[in-house]
Amino acid sequence: MGALKEVARKIMMAPRKKEYEERLSALSNTYDAFMREQEAELLSKKQSGRESTLTYTEAVLEEGMKKSSSDIIIYYGKEGLPSPVATLEICKAFEENPEAVVVYADEDSVICTKDQWQQMMKKGVPVSARSNPRIKPVYSPETLVSYFYPGNIVAIKSAALDMFVYTEGESVYDVLLRNRHLLNEENVYHLPLILYHTHRLPGEDAIFFDEGDVLRKKSILNDTQKMDFVKGTYLPAYYSEEDKLRLYPLYELPKDIRLSIVIPSKDNPDVLLRCIDSVRNGKTSFPVEIIVVDNGSSDENRARIEEASKEKGFLYIYEKEEFNYSHMNNVGASSASGNILLLLNDDMEMVSPDALDRMAGQLLCEGVGIVGAKLLYPNSSVIQHIGITNAVDGPVHKFIGKEDDARVDYKRNRFVHNCIGSTGACLMIRKSDFDAVGGLKEDLRIAYNDVDLCFSIRERKLRCVIRPDAVFYHHESLSRGADHLSDEKLKRLYAERKMLYSFHPDIYTNDPYEGMASAGGTELSFDTENRFTKKKPAGECPKATDFDYHQYPEGIIVHFDRLEKEEILRSEGEEFYVIQGYHVVPHIDNMRFRFRMVFEGKKGTYEMPMPGYLRMNLEGGYPEATNLKLSGFCNFVTRSELPADTYEIGIFADDCLKKLYLYQRTKQVLIVEE
Repeated sequence: MGALKEVARKIMMAPRKKEYEERLSALSNTYDAFMREQEAELLSKKQSGRESTLTYTEAVLEEGMKKSSSDIIIYYGKEGLPSPVATLEICKAFEENPEAVVVYADEDSVICTKDQWQQMMKKGVPVSARSNPRIKPVYSPETLVSYFYPGNIVAIKSAALDMFVYTEGESVYDVLLRNRHLLNEENVYHLPLILYHTHRLPGEDAIFFDEGDVLRKKSILNDTQKMDFVKGTYLPAYYSEEDKLRLYPLYELPKDIRLSIVIPSKDNPDVLLRCIDSVRNGKTSFPVEIIVVDNGSSDENRARIEEASKEKGFLYIYEKEEFNYSHMNNVGASSASGNILLLLNDDMEMVSPDALDRMAGQLLCEGVGIVGAKLLYPNSSVIQHIGITNAVDGPVHKFIGKEDDARVDYKRNRFVHNCIGSTGACLMIRKSDFDAVGGLKEDLRIAYNDVDLCFSIRERKLRCVIRPDAVFYHHESLSRGADHLSDEKLKRLYAERKMLYSFHPDIYTNDPYEGMASAGGTELSFDTENRFTKKKPAGECPKATDFDYHQYPEGIIVHFDRLEKEEILRSEGEEFYVIQGYHVVPHIDNMRFRFRMVFEGKKGTYEMPMPGYLRMNLEGGYPEATNLKLSGFCNFVTRSELPADTYEIGIFADDCLKKLYLYQRTKQVLIVEE
């Protein structure tokens, strides 16, 4: 009976499987065409006789550092294959960046059998076989301590060896670790081209020097309890036995630290006091003062907080005025006596007892300007924040909604790493740096003031670091409500985002720690059909419907990368609204489903098809779901296709195998203007 059911299932699935595979092939070919064009252009430059004046020596990365009479030494991982233009492009990078002493490039992987790989080693890697592009960040010294993120292709100027401390045969990783005090963003150059291809067997995970990295296992990080290589640039550091497994360095703290915690709050005494108690119950090696800034609690709540301030020993500043998050934090900071500030929302709860010590030790390392923590949703292992990505539609929380127990983006939820910013819900900064940039900009009353602070600190050539071992629960939006729940808040959010980029125009749509191709969670191949042709797909238009979607249960995971009017994409002079992200039905074969996007407005309901776009790296985050490569969506709506209204977006899933229907209300809103 079971065999008959399986045969029936395959028969029923055959049309959908064919449709799915044809779509996947078409999008893959579009990606191939784009990559072929890029590679052909590079090859034509090489064949035109444009040669570098620099000499180079090629070496195997795993065999360690070696001296050379050549100008540069190019190290390749022994298990992969460099692009035919790799040496030329690396030499050019050194020529065009004469201050560079280290250059590294991007890579991807090839999924094939060993026999196929052997053929490619002889004839070259066809673009059509490539997947999982790994776009690397700018020089990130804290990430480097966690793992060897330069990966399988890195080059070093031979002249640099005269100033480096190293021994012959020592791993390249250890040499870079020992000499971090000589490295910076000016002399370590990320070459944004895919110039190396690793090999993976079908079904094998994509590993790019993460927790299983043999270089790290053999490095000096594991040879010594006291990390001498950081002396002179970092505070002396060590690992506890537990921390050593995940590489959470603990830095010895100076004796003159005093921390001031600034907490804005209004009419939330229970939430506020839980936050304060969690901090007071923690373990700190330095004095901590707490400053609560209240912009107008009721008389009853004010009296209660005043009484608690005497009992628990915190400073209470009451100023009745309109809510301005920036102003409240600036008021608290101006009253602070500490040399370190922690901006903390009142709906935070400290989980790691020594979180403040870990964050403060990291902050006081040379070159670090801001330290953030890992924020989880209450009493769960679901990530709410682990750094900020400056995506194509503005700043977003990294890995929001992902399970912390899973391997998220090559275990970055487990590694200390650099990123462009951290949420002001839990942000540590030196008081002197906070004052130097003028604190939080009070023109940004509610949103993006913390991001502006991070951008301003980066402009001072200081880095942001996330400590995943400093864990807090974030009881989010208890006081103001989520921004996406009202038209007014959404319009205000867009206005403040526009203001943010007016202050920092150079950073618009650019995240140096993510790479343009992966900002916002999208992959290099995602949406090539629309992104490179600038055309709206035919037949994908909203149509009016009176179907009752709410009769069906929820159960779809939906993530939005962008939801706004995108002025650079036009069709015959008309602007598009772009709605982009991904959807996953967990614990099931997603190829079974056809998806539709639903717009529920006050004047009517509309739906449009979602044909599926490439999202190549989703399966690692949802291991029990299968066939997720077409789980991306990128719907374009022109202004004339929907009446002016405010629409809540929903996702409808229709299972072609059996009568299973799901409808997910997303609470995301699209405002179509007159």
